Amino acid sequence: MALLDASGGPLRGLLLRLTTSEQAAGELLQDLFLRLYESEAFALAENGFSYAWKTAVNLAIDWRRGHRTQHPLDQAAPMSSSRPSPLDAAISMEDTQRALDAVARLGEPGRSVVILYFLEQQSYEQISDRLDKKPNHLRSICSKAIGRLREDLAAADKGDAL
Repeated sequence: MALLDASGGPLRGLLLRLTTSEQAAGELLQDLFLRLYESEAFALAENGFSYAWKTAVNLAIDWRRGHRTQHPLDQAAPMSSSRPSPLDAAISMEDTQRALDAVARLGEPGRSVVILYFLEQQSYEQISDRLDKKPNHLRSICSKAIGRLREDLAAADKGDAL
């Protein structure tokens, strides 16, 4: 499968960023390629990578809804002079998990734009090509999605404080 050779690395990277778990990313990548192999819609898709990317995002979001990664202290890096302390790493991982969970709760197309812009580091022009929307419209979608993320995370912080 040519897609695996050309896009396996970027798709695995996406899955790793969305799950923050090496094991989950590897398993989801295998599941992704099995689904694509069996999919008639993928065979008919004009842009195979875009179809695969969207499927990968959906798999990762479904995984996030059904699983929770290890406790942040279990994932903390060993202490060294160039790395943050285990407590700092745990806090950072917990913040990352909360943000990714909030992104998973966004609707479309906000979720795709946020993932492409912030996680995939693509410009609005690149996203425009992928989603067939004007860059200014994508900026508006992203701004609204960030507003919803802020509200969601602030509400979660209030809930934690109670």
